[in-house]
Amino acid sequence: MVSRRRAWYRQGEALTEEIRNTATEEGALALWHLGQCGFVWKSGVKNRVTVYIDPVLNDLTDDEGVTRRHFPAPFSPDKAEGDYVLCTHWHGDHMALKTLAGMAEVNENIKFIVPGSCVEAMAGAGIGRERILMARANQQIDLPGLSVLPISAAHPVHALDEKGQDMALCYFVTMGGVRLLHLGDTYLTDSLLEDLEKLPAPHLFFPPINGGDYFRTSRNCIGNISYIEAAALACMLQADLTIPTHFDMIQGNTIDPLIFAGELMEQNPAAKWHIPALGERFIYHR
Repeated sequence: MVSRRRAWYRQGEALTEEIRNTATEEGALALWHLGQCGFVWKSGVKNRVTVYIDPVLNDLTDDEGVTRRHFPAPFSPDKAEGDYVLCTHWHGDHMALKTLAGMAEVNENIKFIVPGSCVEAMAGAGIGRERILMARANQQIDLPGLSVLPISAAHPVHALDEKGQDMALCYFVTMGGVRLLHLGDTYLTDSLLEDLEKLPAPHLFFPPINGGDYFRTSRNCIGNISYIEAAALACMLQADLTIPTHFDMIQGNTIDPLIFAGELMEQNPAAKWHIPALGERFIYHR
């Protein structure tokens, strides 16, 4: 499988130093892929902002203690430096509590933006509530150098917890003049499509592509949109550049991202896409 052959282009201190020292001009954004749906985004001149989304910097093991990862974390949580962390939902390959607690311990100013249903779990991991920003669907969060519009995700359906808080979210983020749409984990529904079509065209689009099937569902592995749906969305939303996600990290839940690239080019030969290497710095210019 292609995911078994993935390795870090840059990791450890070399990667953390590069993230720390990278500067971008207005209208540009630097990003690094951390595997699965995890990225680091950095932008800004006067208001320079570093954002982690769905970072998993710890091991993930099964009930017998065997790792489920195809590749190790690039560095430990205590080496991560940033201003904000976004989590799309509570699953351990998106909201990794060991990672988040480790980041919080060494970064006293970092803030965490999570769905309302995740706040108690975050607090239970030792993260102060004053550092947790509750994200609610359709309620924009404006911060220095950053705006975040949460959108209800269907994982596998649009759902609220017993307190009426969102269980899973997509995020439409604007930073440094660049618009990013990260779908987290979701299926496509009428209401999600309606929400997405109201947005300005994203400069960068991050859809999951691993799909779903009977066998994964029988293992309690909730799927996502397929690579065909992801390509169709990229075309419908007129995304400038599409970067697929959720294809590489977890054993038994992978797909070759080149299949997505082929489908996207079939649907729109002019569409742009990029599949970043793990830990590769990619700089996007609007």
